[in-house]
Amino acid sequence: MNSAIGLLLLTLLALASPASTVRAQDSRRIPPALQPWESWATWNDPHRFCPTSYSDPRAHRCFWPTRLELQVTNSGARFAMVVSAFHEAWVPLPGGADAWPQEVRVDGRPAVVLDREGVPSVKLPTGDLRIEGRFRWNEPPQNLRIPPALGVLSLERDGRPVEQPAWDAQGLLWLRRDASTETRESNFLGVKLFSMLEDGIPLWWHQEVELTVAGKSREEDLGTLLPEGWRVAAIQSPIPVSVDDAGRAKAQVRAGSWTIRLDAFRTDNPREVRFADGARRAAAEALLAFRARPEFRVLEFIGPPAVDPSQSRFPKAWQGLPVHRWDTATPVRLVERMRGMGAQKPAGLNIERTLWLDGDGRGLTFRDLIAGQMQQVWRLDAAEGQELGSVRSGTTGQLITRNPENGAIGVELRSRNLNLEATGRLTDPT
Repeated sequence: MNSAIGLLLLTLLALASPASTVRAQDSRRIPPALQPWESWATWNDPHRFCPTSYSDPRAHRCFWPTRLELQVTNSGARFAMVVSAFHEAWVPLPGGADAWPQEVRVDGRPAVVLDREGVPSVKLPTGDLRIEGRFRWNEPPQNLRIPPALGVLSLERDGRPVEQPAWDAQGLLWLRRDASTETRESNFLGVKLFSMLEDGIPLWWHQEVELTVAGKSREEDLGTLLPEGWRVAAIQSPIPVSVDDAGRAKAQVRAGSWTIRLDAFRTDNPREVRFADGARRAAAEALLAFRARPEFRVLEFIGPPAVDPSQSRFPKAWQGLPVHRWDTATPVRLVERMRGMGAQKPAGLNIERTLWLDGDGRGLTFRDLIAGQMQQVWRLDAAEGQELGSVRSGTTGQLITRNPENGAIGVELRSRNLNLEATGRLTDPT
């Protein structure tokens, strides 16, 4: 009983700001009947006020640093940053064995710097704290190591700002490869979205966010990455990223190309996929794949046009799936055609299409040969942008009618074994 209450309370703790603010926010989320048990259930959890990683609930993020300010001269350097500590935490500092930080102070008081796996670190209590320190050298080292947890850097060299620090993906800040001598680039951020919707219970939304960054290191508001109603399950990123419950993301970026991988889910049965009204979408257009589960149900994916993924930078792991170009301002409809067939799932219909291009190149005539065995669907409608001219079953013509539910033209079917020939025109050849 006690462990069950403790687990429930820990599940409800979604903390994103230090100390008393975090505690007050969580108390509002815990049911009133359980609030008196909060301190009892979490008394032996040293990280109870630390947010956890979406991909690993056991990995706590007990501090969040702001911009690292670094002023470098030929005789040494000074650094400063503000860190929000959600709980007592070890915070890594710039430098290493070849350039050890000295005269380190936390909120003006001397602090002890210890070696933790080769990284100089200082232990901080809960709160917003300013860390300052300096380096001394006879000449600047070739590089200075910056911990991966410090995602934004402001660099000055001999009193002049360096707009484009030479800071590589391994976390090395090159002091003797001065980027100011190279061609300067203005700040630029390019965002491309590649997503895959996977049917099932729950529904899964897998996404890769490709960032192309130029200019100085900074924090960028990426906008909303997830459609409405999806909950984040895991994030993998080489740079610091935060995503809130509404799918809005912020990242501490620096020059280079970065790929963020994100998994989300939902347990309901939505009729469409869309971004929330008023959301600032991360990209106006995305490539979206759909992985069907015919053994579970037959789900029709309606809306965006299909594209050839081999002509794009779509992730290779998903290129065996149908891919669509999605205008993220419009919804994608999900229409359930059949459910619960189990081992008796339909074999599907075989369609052989022949197209003839008009002499002026402005239109197309089609002929479809449709064969197969029907299960529970007793009507076939033409897709949007197609006009039926005639439909024959064997040698018998079929009556073309309009679907009273959606107005689409098509034919009613009464035979399980189909052998149809349909001809018509494509009104929108594109």
